[in-house]
Amino acid sequence: MYFLSSVQLYVWTQPVMKYCEHTVAVKAIAWSPHLYRLLASGGGTTDECIRFWNTTTNSHLRCINTGSQVCNLIWSKNVNELVSTHGYCQNHILVWRYSTMSKLATLKGHEARVLYPAISPDGKTIVTGARDETLRFWNVFPSPRSQIVSRGKISVA
Repeated sequence: MYFLSSVQLYVWTQPVMKYCEHTVAVKAIAWSPHLYRLLASGGGTTDECIRFWNTTTNSHLRCINTGSQVCNLIWSKNVNELVSTHGYCQNHILVWRYSTMSKLATLKGHEARVLYPAISPDGKTIVTGARDETLRFWNVFPSPRSQIVSRGKISVA
């Protein structure tokens, strides 16, 4: 990794941090856009966990067992919520409220491992791509500029 200062170039050849708590391959990583230095990571088939890390203090904050392989993670741009996509054995999408990690929604429809999510520019819709060769669109998140009563909470922008 390179970092260019106004007059100096810094080169890092060693990792700055290392986390080893997952029990199988790490399949997903996502930085929170809402909380500085909060990182979420997801483990594969036999791990089934989403882990949260404070990269400022280099500490493991919590672990949530999702019950299935975590394939990808994406944070909402508008609210402090996280989407996880899953493979074996559920093949679904989950929406979580951070920091309670209460499950807000289970989105079903894919018939195989949900590999890739992307969020729309307005932050309201996600699209998921799966091994079943389909794209599915989901209206999940509120608009950042409107007052919304949603999932038991009120947010005003």
